[in-house]
Amino acid sequence: MLLKFGYVGTKFYGYQRQPHLVTVEGEIIRVLKDFKLANAVKSASRTDRGVSALGNVVFLESDEKPEKVIGILNANLKYIYFHSYAERNVNPRFARQRWYRYHLPDFGYDLDSFREAALIFTGEHDFYNFTRMHSNTRIKIDEISVMRNGNCFMIDFRAQYYLWNVIRRIVAAMTAYATGKKFGEEVFDKYENFGIAPPEPLILMDVSYDFEFTPSLIKYRVREKMFRQFASGLVYRYLAEEQFDNA
Repeated sequence: MLLKFGYVGTKFYGYQRQPHLVTVEGEIIRVLKDFKLANAVKSASRTDRGVSALGNVVFLESDEKPEKVIGILNANLKYIYFHSYAERNVNPRFARQRWYRYHLPDFGYDLDSFREAALIFTGEHDFYNFTRMHSNTRIKIDEISVMRNGNCFMIDFRAQYYLWNVIRRIVAAMTAYATGKKFGEEVFDKYENFGIAPPEPLILMDVSYDFEFTPSLIKYRVREKMFRQFASGLVYRYLAEEQFDNA
């Protein structure tokens, strides 16, 4: 079965299982083993430390029904929430598309400049200068769209595959472009260090396939737990937006 889930990436030492560290994948496998549901999972995407998700996907083999597996996982995991499933026997890595969204505070950036920069990175390119990988660095980014939402820019990336750190390095380059450092296609041939955007504002929004997922019947207590954890972090939003009285 395939299970779709979200998680708060800032609460873990990355996604991939690591000895003696609390990771997203490690916590999922721990609960599956404790309840003898499965011994391993295959993951659609392995996000970096600090990156969150709304729609990552894992595959596991279990004799139990998906709803029961989801119920046990949600009841025994913290900051990880399973919400839908597909009864398919496929490798989740072979997805049709992965959608990431980067949230960038608007410090007076020019929206049109961001959109111009997005066009440079859209399409098939060799992203060797924008990743820590050293081989197979040519990929195709289907779409990069930029919109303003209040005092925040939302930059959406859609592609079948990505490279290590490539989105965050592109965001850093797009920010440089929007603040006056203009460049074109030559950016792929001549290395320039634009830096790397922080991981916390990046969310894996969804992983899509050629079939649909069935929403799970999430219990009220799980929704309530999610809301409590969301509400506990609202103070950071007020501080960031300075929506409070200094008197």
